[in-house]
Amino acid sequence: MTSKTLNQDTDASRWEYTTYAPKGETCPVCMKPIASLERVYRGTLKRQSGSPVVVYRHIGK
Repeated sequence: MTSKTLNQDTDASRWEYTTYAPKGETCPVCMKPIASLERVYRGTLKRQSGSPVVVYRHIGK
């Protein structure tokens, strides 16, 4: 993973709010599954082709 990609994944200004992730989501920062009823940050990542994708990240990581 390049540093540019890592900066996009961890850029705090891109995280919209805290919520609960749908079942089966994985944190893009630590690559670990998100537990049921675990609060997470919701955000979007831009893709080169297509619309942005919604991602969920553990809080405090």
